[in-house]
Amino acid sequence: MKTLTTIFFLFISVSLFAQDRIIKKSSETINCKVTELGSAEVKYYYTENPKLIFGIDNALVDRVEFGTGEVVKIENDTYDNPEYYVNQSKHALKINFLSPLFGTTELVYEQIIKPGRSWETALGIVGLGNDVQDIDPRGVYGKFAYKFTRKPDFYMHRMHYSHLLKGAYFAPEIALRYMSYDRYSYYYDYDPYGYSYSGYSNNYSNSREKQVTLALMLKFGKQWVFDDAFLVDIYCGVGYGFGADDSDGLPYGFIVAPDDFPIALSSGLRIGWVFGK
Repeated sequence: MKTLTTIFFLFISVSLFAQDRIIKKSSETINCKVTELGSAEVKYYYTENPKLIFGIDNALVDRVEFGTGEVVKIENDTYDNPEYYVNQSKHALKINFLSPLFGTTELVYEQIIKPGRSWETALGIVGLGNDVQDIDPRGVYGKFAYKFTRKPDFYMHRMHYSHLLKGAYFAPEIALRYMSYDRYSYYYDYDPYGYSYSGYSNNYSNSREKQVTLALMLKFGKQWVFDDAFLVDIYCGVGYGFGADDSDGLPYGFIVAPDDFPIALSSGLRIGWVFGK
């Protein structure tokens, strides 16, 4: 009986005096007794001087290992904590508000992957809009972008995104377009009989051309969300384009310059609705 009592009190003594360990991000270890895991700092004391309490900023701490074997990971970057965004919509359906003025109708879907990351895909119908160049365009294009939402240049305690779909962003984007259009070729013949005012007769011919263009762009933009219901997205993009041959840079979904200077450009104003918690 005395042996069991001795073992019991020995176990209690070891548990009471077992030291905790604070593991810093620099891999430095502090052997101590932790008294408090606060929202801003970890408080502790050294067993040889229990009356003097120290504190260390949570931003410097990787984890706390208690003498009982329990390990607590210290959260530093609250931007990535999904609990802040539980009641926010994580999907968006958008339309390119001004694209019909330039001969296309564009629909866009965006989905959040995690805080600060999302993917976006767009489908555009060429010819469903104003024929600004009078070339009867017909076709389709698609876009895919992977978006990175910007964080502030500074960090304050417990900062997080006001909305997952809101903020300035950067997005690599790939775009592919197939379309056909009328192409006019103009030529002038000398008119020796003076039927034309200038002495030359103006003639032209047209043919139906087909074009497949590819663009790899870097897109920069900003998106606003209002009342977790409505959004506005404005952006511009620049990159490389392929397949335009000697065309004049057809402005349907994006612009690709001729192959001798293969730059690709895009811009847009999108509006839409957010949904799906």
